[in-house]
Amino acid sequence: MSAKRPRLTCALLLKQADHTLPGWLAWHLSLGIEHIAVIDGGIDDSARQIIRSLQPDWPVSWLPVELPDDLTAEARRLTLTRRALTHLRHITQGMKQLSREENGHDDPVDDWIIILDADEYLTVERGAQTLFHRIPDETSAIAVHWRIHGTAGHLSPPPGHIVANHIWHALPSFPDHQFVRLLARLDSLPAAEELTDPLMFGLPAEKIRRINGQPYHPNDGTVLTSLWEGGCIQHYICALAHGKKELPPPMRAHYDRNEQMTAQGTHQLREMRKLANQMREAALQAGLSRLKKLAAQRLDEYRKKQREQDANIAIADHVQHDTFHYDRILPPADSTLLLNLQFSPPYVTGQSVLLRFTEGRLLECDQTEQRQPFIGFWQEANPHILTLHTQDRAPFTLGDAPCPFGMTSLRITFDAEKRQVHLPYETGHSSTPLEIIPASVPPTILFVPLPPADEPGGLSVHGLLMWLAGHPNVKPHDLQRALLLLSPASAHQMHMLAPALEEFLPKFQTRPAFMP
Repeated sequence: MSAKRPRLTCALLLKQADHTLPGWLAWHLSLGIEHIAVIDGGIDDSARQIIRSLQPDWPVSWLPVELPDDLTAEARRLTLTRRALTHLRHITQGMKQLSREENGHDDPVDDWIIILDADEYLTVERGAQTLFHRIPDETSAIAVHWRIHGTAGHLSPPPGHIVANHIWHALPSFPDHQFVRLLARLDSLPAAEELTDPLMFGLPAEKIRRINGQPYHPNDGTVLTSLWEGGCIQHYICALAHGKKELPPPMRAHYDRNEQMTAQGTHQLREMRKLANQMREAALQAGLSRLKKLAAQRLDEYRKKQREQDANIAIADHVQHDTFHYDRILPPADSTLLLNLQFSPPYVTGQSVLLRFTEGRLLECDQTEQRQPFIGFWQEANPHILTLHTQDRAPFTLGDAPCPFGMTSLRITFDAEKRQVHLPYETGHSSTPLEIIPASVPPTILFVPLPPADEPGGLSVHGLLMWLAGHPNVKPHDLQRALLLLSPASAHQMHMLAPALEEFLPKFQTRPAFMP
């Protein structure tokens, strides 16, 4: 192993952004990858907005690449890989320059890169740095084998992180597990314009090692017992491809393998979830900022429309008769907004509650060292919305539920007769009913009144924006609560308006597209 510190950067070749992008980024940053470049071959505005919300605080970048529609899959990958290689070289040069400015000298590093697709997740046993412990100095690349994960019986993508939800995979003998992605030493790679092999980068097999330090021999069936020793590339082609056009039935039958289970390490999941919540804070702040701008525009449109309506009323401004006279007085446009239930919702009292299992213990966060029961804020007027936090408002995780700023708001199922709730699937407690117990704990925070529903199925986007217009100082945790009120159609519209808020939108189960 080189005396220099190995530094790993990554490029994600993106075809289209979906709900897994934030989770993909959180997973790989939690491994210790020092920069992720999203190479967007679909020119997707959703990806741009998500990356833009994270860029001020996280080592991520977005590079759009326009591609001709008639490119073959092979030509497409070659073009994107060349752009990724050029971009990562630019990124690493910038990192060296920053180190020189901060420390007065170059950080002695050995740059490595890996290029992945959105359905591929690098998994290592003990962090990215352990990948290089058993690798000789003359190594040009490290081969990391695929591990094909099936749907695990899910007919549609369940809420939560894909790694936690899909733990069943094919046996080591599955032929596709011979496919590898390379962790490549950057200075061993050709110039981007000279690259002709986007998979093996033109590197000779004798310069490639496996993660366990053993020589790499393509299609070597004798390594089955140690195929994933040290790490692998978990490939979720069936979990993410749900259309027949994207994955025809014969290919689905080939890849939907659920023969062996390997549960992900709890430490790795916990570290990813903690980092994901920090990233969600940036996304929620960015989404709130964007929606406030849209709300200001909507308010201006409302005022303009109100002035036009007043001007079109055929009543003179001044009338003088023998027996009476009057002057027409127009109410300010903003005063009429006070009659709008979304702009000025009525205050509804809430209560502090605890959640108790049937055996008597209280619901706590995932961190066993904290041992603090959750305190909930709940309202009879919105019985399907519950906000949880700990007494000291310390950061916590609760499965894959978004928990930014030491708080989480959940869309629950409430049984009024039994006074019980079921938490959503992503919390890890969906199968267990929990009893609501009033608590004599004063609320540790004040919540803005939530807007009432104004369309079938819930709150409209227009109603949410009017609510924001009436509450210009609303906090991120209030927005998180209000987003859970959106109707299914408005939740979809909100995803288009503010993709950074995708993880905070209510989940509505739909029939998977690949089902007959």
